[in-house]
Amino acid sequence: MRKLLILFTFLLVTHYVNAQTSLDTAVNFTVKDVNGVTHRLYEYLEQDKIVVIDFFTITCGPCSTYAPLISESYTHFGCNTSNVIFLGINWGADNAGVIDFGETNGVNYPEISGTEGNGNHVVEDYGVLSYPTVIVIMPDSYIAEKYIWPPTTEHLDSIISAHGGLFSACTTPVLSDNEVPVATNKILSLFPVPAISAVTCTTSLTVEGSVEIRSVTGITLGEPVSVTPGEYTRIVTSHLVQGYYLLVLRNKNGIVVDCQPLIIQNQSNR
Repeated sequence: MRKLLILFTFLLVTHYVNAQTSLDTAVNFTVKDVNGVTHRLYEYLEQDKIVVIDFFTITCGPCSTYAPLISESYTHFGCNTSNVIFLGINWGADNAGVIDFGETNGVNYPEISGTEGNGNHVVEDYGVLSYPTVIVIMPDSYIAEKYIWPPTTEHLDSIISAHGGLFSACTTPVLSDNEVPVATNKILSLFPVPAISAVTCTTSLTVEGSVEIRSVTGITLGEPVSVTPGEYTRIVTSHLVQGYYLLVLRNKNGIVVDCQPLIIQNQSNR
C-alpha cells in the first residue's frame, strides 16, 4: 500500500508540472465562443473581474468528469454576472465538437473552440500541455492559481472566494434536462471506504440515472450500473486492482453531474 501511495503521489506531481502554465502574468487574448460572443481578457480585468479559465479538450476523460462540477461553481458565482468570469478554452476542436462536448457534459459557462474561436492560440500562449488545467487570473493580470486540482465544485468555490470572488445568484438558473437543479444531483455517500469487493452508494437523483467507475485519467472501467432514486446502489469492484479511482454519476440523459474519489483495497492485500 505504501508503494502504491508513493507511485500515486509521483503521478500527481508529474501531472501538476505538465498541467500548470509557466506564466506569472496573463497574456491578453480576444476569443469568440461557440455562440458568437466575443470575450477580451483585458477588458474583463479592467472591469475589476477575476477570470477563471478551464483549458480542456473534447477527448479528455477528466475534462468530461469535471466539466459539470466547474459549471456548478460557475452558477455559484453568478453565471458571469458578478465579479468572476468563467471561460472554457479548448484546444484542437471546432465549434460543432465543442458544442457536442458541452451538451453531453452539462457545460454552462462560455466555451471557446480551438480552431474557430482562437482557443488554440491561447493554449499555446499559456503553454498548457495537459488537460483539464484550471487557472485563476486576478484583475492586475497576476495568475494567482496556475493549476487547480482537483477542479471540484467545493475546491473551486473555496479557492475563488479566497481570492475575492463573490458568491451570487445566477440570474438565469441552469437546470439539468430533467428540470432538477444540477446541484441536487449528487453522490451522497460511499461505503465501505476503502472498498474491498464492492462499494455501495446513495444519490440525490430524483429520476433514474447511472454510476460508473473511472481511472484517475478518465478511462471508464466496466459497464455503468443503473441508479434507482431512493435506493442503495451496489457496484462490484473485485475485478479492479488496488488503487485510486473516481465514481461518476450520470443523470437519465447520460450527462455527468457529480463524481467522488474512490479507494479500492484488494481482498488479498488486506
